[in-house]
Amino acid sequence: MSSSETCCCGCTLGQGTLIIGIINVIAGVISVIKDSIAVNAMIFFPGEIKDPSFQTNPSRYISYGFIQIFIAVVYLILSCLMVHGCRIKNHRLIMPWLIWTYVCLFLGIGFAVIMLVIFAFAGQIGAGLLIFVIFGVILGVQTYFLSVVRRFAHNLKRDVVED
Repeated sequence: MSSSETCCCGCTLGQGTLIIGIINVIAGVISVIKDSIAVNAMIFFPGEIKDPSFQTNPSRYISYGFIQIFIAVVYLILSCLMVHGCRIKNHRLIMPWLIWTYVCLFLGIGFAVIMLVIFAFAGQIGAGLLIFVIFGVILGVQTYFLSVVRRFAHNLKRDVVED
């Protein structure tokens, strides 16, 4: 692997991938905890939630919360695999994270566009654009992370083929 390839403020691809993996593990743990607390509150203390749209259809919000927990758990597991794959230099352990991230990236783009359209039809163009910009920043960072990890995995795979 070429040691001249850098990313993340001068880190090597391996160091960058490890940092990205650790960031994803931390974010996954926080997301699982946060979403679990929210779903618990929706199930056991629905009267304390002041949102009127929740009161009219709580099952939709609870279902959405469980979907968020599922996505966060999968990301957490795959991020742990990626960290381990980076540590032992095995590209096969990194590939599931790459595939899942591609899927989530395309879903995120679709969700951002749908939200923009929904807010536009509701006459709230400013709020729709704000959400679109926030999603754009998040998706941009995730795309950069994806490119760093993909280059590292490609280099690992290339090194295995050369050996």
